[in-house]
Amino acid sequence: MIFARVVGLLLLLATAGASASEWELARDRNGVKVWTRDEPGFPISAFKAVTVVDSSLSGLVSLIMDTDRINLWAYRIMRIEVLARDDVASTFVIRTETDFPWPLTNRDVVLAGQVSQDEKTRIVTVRSRSTPMGQYPLHPDFLRMPEMIGDWIFRPLGDGKVEVTMIGRANPAGNIPFGVVNLIIHETPYQTLIGLRKIIGQDRYQRARLSQIRELQE
Repeated sequence: MIFARVVGLLLLLATAGASASEWELARDRNGVKVWTRDEPGFPISAFKAVTVVDSSLSGLVSLIMDTDRINLWAYRIMRIEVLARDDVASTFVIRTETDFPWPLTNRDVVLAGQVSQDEKTRIVTVRSRSTPMGQYPLHPDFLRMPEMIGDWIFRPLGDGKVEVTMIGRANPAGNIPFGVVNLIIHETPYQTLIGLRKIIGQDRYQRARLSQIRELQE
């Protein structure tokens, strides 16, 4: 089942705590809006990015699950390794490798997640959370991120359009100039959604039909 194969992009997502500050618009360009906000206990701001694309829900889920091609559109994602999957429960465990700019060490993170769909609204959510440190062996070439949580949310709007929301929060660990990073934190979700919009129209995704996913009209 495709669910566990790719669902890896998830590396970019996250939900925010109840005591977090309000979202502030950081970028509004080329049909993509990005908001950021401070999160208690996290050195780097959380982000939320939204765009609208012409696609089926199955097409978007298929894209997210296509781990072999994720580096073609997901910003700075090098590779996704599927560690475990349960096709019946639509759950997965993946290790995502992220390219950090020199001279910083590249990061990886192990995420456990699930794909689900609301029966009434048809909204699809791909939710992932980092696994506890020490549960999976470290990779010698990467610095393991201790915490990441996130979501992809696909909300059908009708007439073949879907609102795509990407929410993310992470603790990258290590010696990083967090103040500088927070100034440009909107770049990752912005470039990722721009990449998604460029590739989502391909036949390999729009012809996909997943038995676990129902379209708005079904």
